[in-house]
Parts: sequence; structure tokens; C-alpha cells
Amino acid sequence: MFRVKNSRRMRDFGENSGKSAQIEAGVDIVLSGETGRKSRSRFMSGAALIAVASVVAKLLGALYRIPLTNILGAEGMGMYQLVFPVFALFMTLSTSGIPTALSRVISEKRALGEPSRKYFAMAMLALVATGLVSGAILAGLAGRIALWQGNGSTRAGYYIIAPTVVLVSMIAGFRGLFQGELDMVPTAVSNIIEQAVKLCAGIGLAILLKPRGVTAAVMGALLGVSASEVCALVYLFVTYLVKCAKRERETLKFTRAEAGGMFKMALPIAASAILLPLSSFFDSIILVNALKWGGVEQGVATAQYGLLSGPVNSLVNMPVVLIMSLAVVIVPTVSASRVTRDIDGVLVKSRLSIKLAYLIGVPCAAFFMVFAPRLLPMIYPALKPEQLALSVDLLRVTAANIVLLATMQIYVSLLQALDKSRYAVISLLVAIVLKAGLSIVLTRYIGIIGGAVASLIMAATAFLGAYIAFRKICGVHLEKNVGLNLLLGVIMGLAGLGISSLIKSNILATVLGFIVCALVYVWLALLFGLVSRDELGMLPMGKALKKLYDVVRFWERKDET
Repeated sequence: MFRVKNSRRMRDFGENSGKSAQIEAGVDIVLSGETGRKSRSRFMSGAALIAVASVVAKLLGALYRIPLTNILGAEGMGMYQLVFPVFALFMTLSTSGIPTALSRVISEKRALGEPSRKYFAMAMLALVATGLVSGAILAGLAGRIALWQGNGSTRAGYYIIAPTVVLVSMIAGFRGLFQGELDMVPTAVSNIIEQAVKLCAGIGLAILLKPRGVTAAVMGALLGVSASEVCALVYLFVTYLVKCAKRERETLKFTRAEAGGMFKMALPIAASAILLPLSSFFDSIILVNALKWGGVEQGVATAQYGLLSGPVNSLVNMPVVLIMSLAVVIVPTVSASRVTRDIDGVLVKSRLSIKLAYLIGVPCAAFFMVFAPRLLPMIYPALKPEQLALSVDLLRVTAANIVLLATMQIYVSLLQALDKSRYAVISLLVAIVLKAGLSIVLTRYIGIIGGAVASLIMAATAFLGAYIAFRKICGVHLEKNVGLNLLLGVIMGLAGLGISSLIKSNILATVLGFIVCALVYVWLALLFGLVSRDELGMLPMGKALKKLYDVVRFWERKDET
């Protein structure tokens, strides 16, 4: 039996949910234990699959970025990173929140036993149309954007990447369909295909064109991105045909009201999805120009921007992407729980997601802060000593973003799943405006470190806004044991400092330090009960983790006997 105690707040879970009635005060909701367990098990299996694929894809991405940085150099990576945020912005503009809305609608309709395939048809029509328009606008503004960014050499890169926007839009549609059906395999495999093809084609073309100059090598790397999206789209299309052949046919005809309902749902999601790429776009314009205003010449300014947006942010984003695998699964699963009034399911998934964000994010941030001087020279040997020194400082400043960005995006996804995206939009918008102003001032007077500080403040502001909104709506506090978690991260970091001070070899110190830090943090997390035995059972390798839990907290097993 699950009793709704705060009807005003919890009633929000049932708003705008089609046939599901609103939850009224004093109503008892009887939840099937078996159904709840199956739902949570499927949630974690989907999250685990995306997480494993994210790790593999990110490893391939790291294998791509490391040799690419060594081939292009800091200035070449700066040019590449000037183009990529603009490409990401136009990708987001072309999808406009439709895939997330699609996954929500499909999961809700399937939970209610209603036809859902027609929503995919209307979504794909809209995605292809917006992709074509966005790609055409990007190509038309190529020269002007390059001038705004302070480096006209990037113009050709926009012509190369513009057609790819259409491909990405179609890919997003297929992923939205499969995620709504809680089939995470196509998304996982297509992510790996993207990174693998980009690795092979991008590096190969960059090497092939390097004799013609840095600009030509950058264009080759961008061609590799286009090739990767073609291969991912082919895989998803074939997968769709195979899966559709096994199902009963559904009508693809939809009414204007049905289309309007889905796109109304997509609008606030689109607004929140656009804001982060928009922030990166502002960075590509503000940071290089602000450095130039501070007296730094164009080549050096582009190189410093390349260090922050390339090697440093790539490392920071690795654990963030791993944590965000949870967010991919959260929206359809929480939406399905909301539409069936499974409040217990909503709360369990929300609490576990936030807890895992801290359990993964805190030790990763501490590790990067401690081992930055060892890690960066090891994986980016082509960088100059002064560039490596600057990169170490940048990584130490931005490492905290792992925790802030990951938890913020989890909260944003929860707000989207609960049909409260407008609160996420407001918090992100305030944070981005603050970041833009700080970036202009700080970067001009203290250099590229100012851009890193502004990014940190933006993430903290957006996190606080999303957290406050979620707690106001749901009346639920998910931030438990955060202080203890941070303390354990500090203890782990001190253990890592001890290893780093005793070993001279960068490779040996990093590898051994990672092993020691992981063992120390996992042991402390289990010892102090940061995650319960039941929660471990819902994670990948749950049985093994529960056995480890029993070893560390041996007194609990004795009490039971």
C-alpha cells in the first residue's frame, strides 16, 4: 500500500496524462510488488546497457580525441572545437525536443495499451523538415559565423558539416522511438557505431590531408563526423525494418489534435535542450574574442580555447556521459510510472538516479583533481609544456563540473518526465546568462581560466535551480548523505596524493592510483552505507556487489542470524 500524503504536490505527477485520473487527497494507490520490481529491473537494465555502451563509446571517443589532438595540435583542435559547438547547436535546433517528447508519448501510450506508431510517423516528418531548414541556415551563415568567432578559416568546416544535421535529426527520431519502447539496444549500438566510424574515418582523413595544412586536416576530421552519422542512420533504419516486420500493423494516420499535443509537449523540452548547446556556441564566440581583447594574439587564443574545449572538457565529459545514461532512461520510465500513477516507481527511480550521480561523479572529480599533472602529459604528449601546465589548471578547476552537470541534468530529465520542463528552462536560462557575462569579464582579465570558472558557476546555478524546482513540485528531498559523500571523496583523494608522491612514472602512478582510489572509495561507500543492499541488487552485477556489501558490513549479517 502506498499512501499519497501531500496531494497538492503529488497530484502534479498525474497532470496532463491522458486517461490517467488525478491523484486526490486520501486516495490509496495499490501497487503490485511484482510489477514494481519488473519496472525497476527494466529501468536499471536499460540504464546499465546505455551506461556500458556510453563507456565503450566514450573510450572510442577518447581514442579519437587523443590522436586527433596530437595530429592537429592545440590550434587545430581550437578550430575543430569552434565548429563543433555550432554544429551541436544546430543539431539541437533541428531535433527541437521532439525525440524526448516522442519517447514520453510512446512509453505512456504503451503503458495505457494504446497505439503509438503514428506518433513516430509525425515526429519523423517534423524532424526531417527541421533538419533540412537548420542545415540550410547553417550553410548560409557559415562565413558570418566564422567571422563572429574571430577565425575565418573555419568557414569551410560549416559547409562540410551542414548536411549532417539532417542525418542527425533522423537518427534522433529512431532513438526516440526505441527508447520510448524501453529498447535501449539500438541507441547503444548506434552510439558505438558513430564513435568507431568517426575514429577510423576522422583520423584517417586528418592524416591524409595534414600535408596540405592544419585547416585541411581539420576539414578531414569533420568529414569523418559526417561518415559516422551516415553509418549510424543506416544501422537504425535496418533495425527499424527488422523490428517492424515482427509486429502487428498500426495506423499511421494522426489527427491535428494528436500532433498538436505532442509538439506542445516538445516545446518546453526543446527549450531546455537548446540552452546547453547555446551556451557552448556563446563560448565559441566569447572566449577567443575576449582573449584577443585582453592582448592575446589570434593563434594563441584559438589554441587556449582548444585546450579547454578539447582535451580538458573531453575528460570531464567522460564520467558525465556515463551518468547521463541514466537520464536517457529516466524520461520514458518515469513518464510511464507517472501515467499509471506508480508514485512509488517515480520516487525510487528518481532517488537512485541522483544517488548514482554522486557515487560516480564525486570520485571521478577527486581523481582528476589529484592526477591531472600525471594524466594529461600521458595522453597528450604532443602538447607543449606551457600548454600542458595550463591544461592541468583548467582540468582542476572544471573537475567539479562532473558532479554539478551530471546531477543538474538528472534533475532536468526528471522535470521533463514529470511534465514540468518550464522550470528547467528557467534555471538553465538564468545560469547561461550569468555565465556569458562572467566569461566576457573574467576571460579578458584572468585569461582562459576565467572561462573555466564561469562554466563552473553556470553549472552550480543551473543545478540549484533544477533541484529547488524538483523539491518544490514533489516535496521530496533526494540530496541525502552528500556531505558524507564529499568527505569520502576527499579521503580517496588523499590516498591518491600519497600514491602520486611516491611514484615518478606517469603511467604507473595513474594506473596504480586509479586502482587504489577505486578500492578506497568503494570500500568506504559500502562501510558508511551510502548505498543500501537492496539498491545494489538493482545495479549491474548486483549479486557480486551484494556479496561485497556483506563482507564489508559483516556485522549486519550476524545480526540477521
